[in-house]
Amino acid sequence: MTRRTLLRAGALAGVGIAAAQLWSPLQAVAGPAEAKSRAGTLDMVVFGDAASETAHALTSAGSDIVTGQLGQPGRVLNPTDPAEFWGGTAAVTLKVDPKAATYVSVKFWGGDCAPAVEQGWRLQIFLGGKVLGWLDQGPVDNIDLMDVAPRRPGGFYCHTLPLPLSATKGRTELEIEIRAMGRIWAYGATTDTFFYPMTTPSRGIYRAYTHTAPYFQPSADDDFGTTVSPTIRPNTDAEQVALVTDRVLKDQSQILYNRWAPTLDIYAFTTLAHGYYWPKSPAYRNPEALEKLCQTFDGTYLAWRDDATVMTSDQGWEGFGRIGAALCLTWDDLQTCLDRNLTRGPTSLLNLGFETGDGSTLHGWAPISWANSGTFARDTTVFRSGTASMRATSSGSGKNLIVGTLSKAVTGQGTFTFSVWVKTDGTKDVARAGVAFTDSNGATVTSPAMIFAKAGATDWQQLTATFAVPAGATQYTFRLGVLSGATVYFDDLEITAPDVPGATVARRTAYRDMLLASREYWRQHQRSYTNQAMYCSIGIYTCNRALALLSPSDAWTETAAKSWIYQAVGLEPWAGSQDQDGNWTWPLGHDYYTVTPKGLSRELGYVADYGETSGILVRIYEAVTKGAGGAPDSKLKARMTTMAKARSWFRHPAVDPDGYKTVRIETQIGWRNEPFPGDIVYAQLLDHDSSPVSAAAVFADPDLVGYTQQMIDDGQLAPQLDTYLTTGLYTRIGLNAFLFIAEHLPAFQALPASDKRLPAGAWDTPDFVFTDEVDACIAVKRGQEVLYSSLYFRAREAVNDLARVHLLSPQSEHSATVRVTSVFDKDPAKVFTVQDWVTRDWGIADPDSGVDVTGGGLTPPGPALHQAFAGEKFYLAPIPADVPDPAQGATVLGAEKVLVGKAPFYVLEYAGYIVAMNTSEKQTFTYRSATSELAVDLRTGKQADLRRPLKVPPMSTLVLYDASRRKS
Repeated sequence: MTRRTLLRAGALAGVGIAAAQLWSPLQAVAGPAEAKSRAGTLDMVVFGDAASETAHALTSAGSDIVTGQLGQPGRVLNPTDPAEFWGGTAAVTLKVDPKAATYVSVKFWGGDCAPAVEQGWRLQIFLGGKVLGWLDQGPVDNIDLMDVAPRRPGGFYCHTLPLPLSATKGRTELEIEIRAMGRIWAYGATTDTFFYPMTTPSRGIYRAYTHTAPYFQPSADDDFGTTVSPTIRPNTDAEQVALVTDRVLKDQSQILYNRWAPTLDIYAFTTLAHGYYWPKSPAYRNPEALEKLCQTFDGTYLAWRDDATVMTSDQGWEGFGRIGAALCLTWDDLQTCLDRNLTRGPTSLLNLGFETGDGSTLHGWAPISWANSGTFARDTTVFRSGTASMRATSSGSGKNLIVGTLSKAVTGQGTFTFSVWVKTDGTKDVARAGVAFTDSNGATVTSPAMIFAKAGATDWQQLTATFAVPAGATQYTFRLGVLSGATVYFDDLEITAPDVPGATVARRTAYRDMLLASREYWRQHQRSYTNQAMYCSIGIYTCNRALALLSPSDAWTETAAKSWIYQAVGLEPWAGSQDQDGNWTWPLGHDYYTVTPKGLSRELGYVADYGETSGILVRIYEAVTKGAGGAPDSKLKARMTTMAKARSWFRHPAVDPDGYKTVRIETQIGWRNEPFPGDIVYAQLLDHDSSPVSAAAVFADPDLVGYTQQMIDDGQLAPQLDTYLTTGLYTRIGLNAFLFIAEHLPAFQALPASDKRLPAGAWDTPDFVFTDEVDACIAVKRGQEVLYSSLYFRAREAVNDLARVHLLSPQSEHSATVRVTSVFDKDPAKVFTVQDWVTRDWGIADPDSGVDVTGGGLTPPGPALHQAFAGEKFYLAPIPADVPDPAQGATVLGAEKVLVGKAPFYVLEYAGYIVAMNTSEKQTFTYRSATSELAVDLRTGKQADLRRPLKVPPMSTLVLYDASRRKS
């Protein structure tokens, strides 16, 4: 499944409608959640301790006691035999508060991690047999989701979740059960591909706590370990870059000589187009590369003509935009090829003159597997014309070496002719040449016998043959052979094959039709998620840029085309799709932007990996500025630089899998399919479309350059380059590797050094406060502590009064979903009822992609399960009057609705931090503290008097710290 709308989302909330208060601007008094109870821990069970387990009425199945880290007892939950999705369980009875909100926290060892992605087991809490929250990507999620990297090596950490008020009201104790489960692959479309069996024991579970304060503070005798300061990883960049370069060179040769042109995918032909301008590539200034590029476009056109879905499936959301981009890039050199007609495949073989190679390495030829006794090379000392020939040597008497073309070409029926020049030592029957034919399925067709060079001649002699193409043959390769220990030179091979019958279509006409159809389709099917809108917009733009070259009368103005780009990066309001007549539809009103003013991706809230758009930003900027018709755009560059730098606030100190110092992306507060912990990321995430250096190289911003140099100083470039040496997503990764080696790394290395470093790239950096009121998220550094929060976490259907927090320091880590106070006018007619779903809290409805999943997602294996939050009701936030449908046409129950889950005002109180955020554009709110008297304003460093109300203007946030609240 592609990187797409998998997460068309639904809802949860944390406070029932009956308990909700009506608020109005300027009169709001935010009630602090922590003020309800400062009593701290209500109860605690020590797993593996017989007395504690007995006192808490532990029952378990498929569970073992272990002596875990730091000698502390714990339990692991085992897989079943035979292995199934659900594993072992452990249930205890813990105290809860009958009136106040209660939380549960569980203690885990931070050094535990999955040995492979396939063993990313999860742990889920059940309350009296009902699921607490959702199995995948809910606002109340797994109590643990293990990934391949450790969260806190050398120490313990806690994850905290809220219990439903309906489950604890009037009760003083509650059965809390932890169940192990296997891996969930979020993109799986069937039960078997979504839910995977658990095959090894879970991580250790050490303690569970119940408490009323959102921030859980362990007692002094509860040892959470002490971590040591990590050291710098030794730098191995040179060795790793050399390996990636070798891979890139092999890819270039493979794509040019050994891949069938009509079926090259978008990544392979883009690699070839860029290779034409890289001096180290066999495609460099090679006319054969340009012709192969057009043959690929020919194949795509013919496939699309037979099946229109080629434009919407094989090409992704960009349609034929990659073709448009390649045409623009190579336009000035492509004219001769464009003047030809379409082909049904390569009409000639490559490197028939043996000129192309790297030193003695000859490109485009290889030994036949059943006749490979000998060696062959490119020889620049003996040749008939040009500068090189092929030298082939059989390994000895009776040994046979046959060297064949890696490329193949198409042929029609009729007369076939070839000639090749040969130079031998005069020995009889040592040199030969011939053709090997195949049918359209690649099956061998009986071919004419190879012909031999004449004996006695030691100078160049020409071998020629003319014959009828065998019946059924549609493709051919060529072979050259040498026998009996001889050395033979070959040069100047020429082939004339009969034309393939078919309608004559000019390339320029075909490409124009293809690009116009793509632009017209995708302008009517624009996406709303930020990264998806970017892909769609670059496709529309590059198709139009190529149309301006091929058929100017069909092209929009550059300003009109660039509007799609400007919308995708938040320089203009997002107007959605156009209708058939070219009118914008404005599905989310006239003031909705896909990027926040401060530069973060805007989906429903903060996203981690999916928000790392620097790679696509680089692609967009290079598409706008490079190739025929390209020109610099300072406004666009400045905006993209802001977006790339906005991600820097969401990096925090960490260690890599080997224990060395590094920096990771913040994922705990992310909305979409996030791993914990996040990947190693400095300036830019390395993924299948993005390298760690391209944003710094292209935008040349001192901050981005400094962040990238920090990565190199930490020795963390080389480990990331392992991605380029994998075979998964091969041509896509190959294109990324090529651009890194051939273009972006050299450009980055040419930039001057910068002393800029990531804001929280180390524990001793200066304090900061970053808030984004559109995404309702924060990043705060106070001393050696970093706090992240999404204040309306995964509120996909209504205001759920739940925030996600992640608090880190060198010696501690806490993550939690906690209750917040929201302020907005509540309409009793606009509520959402939490459904009895357990896998997900939303449905997927995406007709453009053929995705239609009922609410709640797939049903997990085993007996029917029920949701602990089911039946709770939550208010929808008011939305602008010009938004016709926040669900954008989706009718599936639980389909996500934009805007309805975010309130105008939030108050979060956690671990002494007080955050009062106004997300509205026109209202002013008032924050009044019920408990604190004095606090530090973390923006200014000055003391704030909380005995008086504090005004919070539109699109602003108060971030305060009251140390006394941390101690209480």
